[in-house]
Amino acid sequence: MNYKLNLGCWGSVFAVPSDVVDKYIKIAGGSSVKVLLYFLRHSGEPISDEIIANALSMNCEDVNDSLSFWKQVGLLDEVDGSFAPALASSSLPKESISAIVTPVAAVGVTKEQADFAAIKAAALRSPEFTPAQIAGTVKSDEKVDFLFKTCETLYGRPLKHTEQNALITITEHIGLPTEVTLMLVDYCFSINKATPAFLKESAMNWMENGITDLASAERHISMLQSRYSAENSVKSIFDINRALSQKEKDFIDLWYNVWGFSSDMVKLAYDINVNSKGKFSFPYINKILENWHIKGIKTEEQVAEERNTRSSAVESNSSFDADKLDELLLDEYT
Repeated sequence: MNYKLNLGCWGSVFAVPSDVVDKYIKIAGGSSVKVLLYFLRHSGEPISDEIIANALSMNCEDVNDSLSFWKQVGLLDEVDGSFAPALASSSLPKESISAIVTPVAAVGVTKEQADFAAIKAAALRSPEFTPAQIAGTVKSDEKVDFLFKTCETLYGRPLKHTEQNALITITEHIGLPTEVTLMLVDYCFSINKATPAFLKESAMNWMENGITDLASAERHISMLQSRYSAENSVKSIFDINRALSQKEKDFIDLWYNVWGFSSDMVKLAYDINVNSKGKFSFPYINKILENWHIKGIKTEEQVAEERNTRSSAVESNSSFDADKLDELLLDEYT
């Protein structure tokens, strides 16, 4: 019997370093192998961790964990925040790699955005601490040991390498004191945003704003919690099921934390807006609340009293048509 090769699926192939099978196939998790294969298959194309995550039905954290694994064993390097093959460890010749592989990079961004991202990445970039280095730091520093144990309790499981690395990066590279780092982590958990990337970015922002002691951290967390509570309250009142824009967040901060309105007053302004326009508008509601702020109106009773006063004034003037009463009152808020 004669055989011949069907080149159908073999017409498109890509190279995989021999070390993947020879050295690491036994210790690499299934997710890590899938991420590496997808990464190599799409060499030469712009590709981000989000693209890999969507293609493989994974979350970005697990994708980054997988890429970090291949970096740790020496098959990948991280250059300027992007992953690329580590030439010294690869079984492919240098010319082949440069011809078939490009680093993981962001897609669809302007030059200005890319420049800003590069600056941010440079600020947050840190050495990849090995498990041995991390273990040594934990063993030699009681505060770091307590930080790790507390975080394991918060996560409800042993820390992943990327999480361990993020904590060491924050304390050793960014320079945030351990006790302040613990407050930062606890706050991030309270808002369900305790990813390694968010922790490191928040730590850098705290350092940039001088939040480096317990007192300033307490004040900052109190402010953040106030904003977070106000934003959630408005999302509930307005029935918003999406992320708020920065402009909307600025409106909410103004209403609650500058003008000092309660959720009841915001809801009243919302009701006035919807009853007059059929749908809500942040600028429209802001105008109503601004009007009340200028007049010193802080309660629903004061709103009712003010409207009754205006109603009486209108009714006492025979030149006013009753049908125009509601229209006049509405004009007060627009």
